[in-house]
Amino acid sequence: MFVEHPLIKKNALQVRDYQIEISKSALGQNTLIVIPTGMGKTNIALLIAAERLNKNEGKILFMAPTKPLVEQHKKSFEKLSEICDMEIITGATKPESRAKLYKKAQVIFATPQTIENDAKSQILKFDSFILLVVDEAHRSVGNYAYTFIAESYMRQAKNPLITALTASPGGRAARVEEIRKNLFIEKVEFRSEKDTDVSQYVKSREINTIEISLPPDYISAKALLENIIKTRSELLFKLGAVPTSKFSKKMLLDFQNFYMKKARETKNKSMFLAVSKIAELIKLDYCLELLETQGAFQAMEYIKKLRGEKTKASLNILSNPHFIAFDGKVKKLGEHPKMERLAEIAKKEAEGKIIIFTQYRATANEIFKKLGKVEGIRPVVLIGQKSGLSQKEQVRVIRDFEDGFYNVLLCTSIGEEGLDIKGVGTAIFYEPVPSEIRNIQRRGRVARLTQGRLYVLVAKGTRDEAYYWTAYHKEKKMGRALMAESSERDLSGFLGDSKGKEEP
Repeated sequence: MFVEHPLIKKNALQVRDYQIEISKSALGQNTLIVIPTGMGKTNIALLIAAERLNKNEGKILFMAPTKPLVEQHKKSFEKLSEICDMEIITGATKPESRAKLYKKAQVIFATPQTIENDAKSQILKFDSFILLVVDEAHRSVGNYAYTFIAESYMRQAKNPLITALTASPGGRAARVEEIRKNLFIEKVEFRSEKDTDVSQYVKSREINTIEISLPPDYISAKALLENIIKTRSELLFKLGAVPTSKFSKKMLLDFQNFYMKKARETKNKSMFLAVSKIAELIKLDYCLELLETQGAFQAMEYIKKLRGEKTKASLNILSNPHFIAFDGKVKKLGEHPKMERLAEIAKKEAEGKIIIFTQYRATANEIFKKLGKVEGIRPVVLIGQKSGLSQKEQVRVIRDFEDGFYNVLLCTSIGEEGLDIKGVGTAIFYEPVPSEIRNIQRRGRVARLTQGRLYVLVAKGTRDEAYYWTAYHKEKKMGRALMAESSERDLSGFLGDSKGKEEP
């Protein structure tokens, strides 16, 4: 069956009950829609947009964090809808052109930073907009542009409605509440892959957790650095600078910010000393993470970076005899054992399309070199603008991968969020990530249209194990919180009585 609607192309959008149900609900109030990746968030936004335009005079603004995502959403609307006047507006669009497009277009697809700037400079006013769609709504915290735009929209629009979309708002109730507050959300619509109305559309995904043991020389270098870190942390504890010698990265950053503030206020030398010593610990801990989860090359690159710094913390680290001994050990190490295991998996899965995720650009480059030597593998790297790949180039890389010029796509975080990359049958995580949001997004890149396999590489005895279980428990907690937020569901009466017609 297909959706029948004046603004949706005939026989274009198949009926899915949960999409119809959520769309109907979201027409009545500002709604945060949380559904699994690949389950049609854009289709739901289209259903809402079509009905708003059919019943009301006005314009629609659809925002997404990056230009590739913005282009993807516009293409979906073009493929499925009868809406004519649609335009893309990003920072690459000249201001004088943007002003004309805001007046001309019926549906505008845009990046939030551009919209925020134009709203502040009054190039753009929201009085005629009848729907604001916020994609990747989990970003709506702190000072991110979505927050300012939502507030301006609700204040200026004569007939406002906000639809917020995400696969993963976060596991903490406080974060979900902040998103709700910042986007003026009145209702949460949540579906999981286990819900009966969704599960029939979910493709099976085989998840393989691959535990990898570090070789003895890695363990020896790791132990040396851990001893340096232990000595530093115990010293900070004895000085009373921190409440425990057992630390987390967040705890160190919080105390560093606290002492920095106190140092500026009091000009007390002991406060500046505490800031510097905590900075040493943060840098040493980061070096350890690179060694144990990424590899010796990545750790050496970081040490090279420290040599270029002139801070007291970096100078103290580099002059430490134990660290000098550690540096000597690292230089003798080979590649991380994850690399060989990854190459084996990639070779086995090379008949289909593979996406590989890693947190670090240096690791992506090392994987690229490794896989470039493997017969049958044609890798390409997808990185963010800050790392040197323009949004136009990102779009080209994705298109070439989908068209088969490459069969392995190496991604940093740019590939995690929202992008519908077609035909991916296998995903490999070079490392687990502790964020439930990123974990869900990574997982959602595979098995969107067909069955798929997922491999997670976990270095035994390292923080890989902690990150793996942290994300797992956060995701479970998020599901419980969202179930509590969701309200009763009503299936009746959206877009008239007919949900479509039988497929011929």
